[in-house]
Amino acid sequence: MSTSPGSGDGARERDRLLMDVARRYYLGHESKVEIARELAISRFKVARLLEEAVDRGAVRITLHTPLQREGALSAQLKSRFGLQHAVVIHAPGNLPDPRLREALAREGAHMLSSLLRDGDVLGVGWGRTIKALVEATSSLPSCPVVQLTGIAGHPGENSMELVRLFAALTGEKAYPLYAPLLVPDIATVHSLRRSPGIADTLRRFSDVSVALVAIGSWNPPNSQLRSFFSQADRDALTRLGLQAELGGVLLDAEGAELRTPISGRILGITPAQLRAIPTVMAVAGGRSKANAIRSVLRSGVLNILVTDTAAAQLILEQD
Repeated sequence: MSTSPGSGDGARERDRLLMDVARRYYLGHESKVEIARELAISRFKVARLLEEAVDRGAVRITLHTPLQREGALSAQLKSRFGLQHAVVIHAPGNLPDPRLREALAREGAHMLSSLLRDGDVLGVGWGRTIKALVEATSSLPSCPVVQLTGIAGHPGENSMELVRLFAALTGEKAYPLYAPLLVPDIATVHSLRRSPGIADTLRRFSDVSVALVAIGSWNPPNSQLRSFFSQADRDALTRLGLQAELGGVLLDAEGAELRTPISGRILGITPAQLRAIPTVMAVAGGRSKANAIRSVLRSGVLNILVTDTAAAQLILEQD
C-alpha cells in the first residue's frame, strides 16, 4: 500500500485504522454500521476509509459476477410475474445476512434514485433492509415522504425513524404515523384513524406515487412483525397459511390476502391502497425469504423487485 499523505505517528495510526476497517468489511463480513459501532467512529468515516483503501491499493477488487446468468434470471422474473424491473445481484450462498442486506440495499438505493422524480410522493415501509437502503443513499429528488405503517421495529430502524431519514434526503416534509403498527383491538384502530394527526397521514396514502417496502417471511420465520403477535395469534395465523407480510399486509402462499380479525388490528396501508400506487418496489433476498417473495410476486402488488441469485433461482424453480 502506498504511503498516505502526511508522516509520523498520525499517518501510521490512520493506516492501521484503514487496514482494520478493510479487514472487518471485506474479510470479516461486518457491516459498515457494525464497524462504526465497534470502533467508535461514524459510518461516514468507515465509508471514506473503505474508499481510500481501494484508491491506495490496499484493497483490490476483481469482478467475476456471472452477469449473463443474472441477466437471464432478471428477465425470467420480469416475464413470469409481469414486473417493470427486476434486479438480481450475485451473492455467495454463505454471505452473512447483514452483508446480504447491505448488498441488496446498495442496488435498491440505485433503483430508487433512478425511479424518483421531483414532485413524486414517496411511501416508506419498514425493516432492516429499508434501514440499510437509506444508509446507502446519498441524495434523492425533492419529494414528501409518507409513513405507510404504524410504528414497528427496533429503535433507530423503526418506521417513523426511517421516514425521518428519507425526508432528510429529499429535503421535503415527512408525514409520520404516530401510532403502533399492531393495536390491541379494532375499536382502538377506528379511534386512532379519526385522530387528526394520524388521519392526515392516512389521507396521504392516495398521493403516494412510489412505495418502498420490505418483505417478511412467516415460514420460515424471518419477519420482525412476528414478534409483535402473541403466541396464540402466531399459531392462528400459521394455521390460516400466512406466508408473507408486506407493509403489514398479510398474504398466503398464493399471494391472496388473509382477512382475519388479527389483520384488522394492523394500522397502516390497506391492500387496495397499496395496489393503487403506480410503483411498488420491494427489496428482499436470501434463500429463507424465497417463499415469501414468491407469495408477494403472486399477489400482483409489486412491479419492481431487487433480490439475489439464491432467492431468484428458488422462486423460478418452484413457481
